[in-house]
Amino acid sequence: MNNIRIRRIIIIVVALSGAVINAVYGIGLLREFFNPQYNNAIREILISAIVLEFGWTALLVWVVFKPFERRSILLFTIVPILLGNILHSVNQFGHSGGNAGAIALNTIFGLLYSGLYVVAFLVGKPDNKS
Repeated sequence: MNNIRIRRIIIIVVALSGAVINAVYGIGLLREFFNPQYNNAIREILISAIVLEFGWTALLVWVVFKPFERRSILLFTIVPILLGNILHSVNQFGHSGGNAGAIALNTIFGLLYSGLYVVAFLVGKPDNKS
C-alpha cells in the first residue's frame, strides 16, 4: 500500500464517519417530526434541521468520490461540529440540568473530532516535490 492510497483512505474514513453521524441525527430528527406531541412550530424547526443533516451527509459523501480535490469541505465541517457541540451543551445546561463536567466532556469530544477533520485535510495536501 503506497502513501497516496493511505492518505486517500484517511480522508474517506473521516468523511464517511461524519456522513454516518449526520445521517443518524437526520433519521432521529425525522422520527421526532412524526411525534404527535409536537405542534407545527416545532415541526417547522425540525424540517430545517432534517434538511441540514441530510444535506451535510450528502456533502460529506460527495467528498468520498474525489477526496483530494474536495478535502477543503472537511474544514468547513469543523464550524458546524463545534457550534453544534456548544449549542448542545448550552441547551443541556439550561434545560436538562446538565453539569459543567458534561459540558466540558462534550466540548473536548467536539474539539478532538474536529481535529480529525484538520488532520484529514492536511493529509490530503498535495506534495510539492514535483
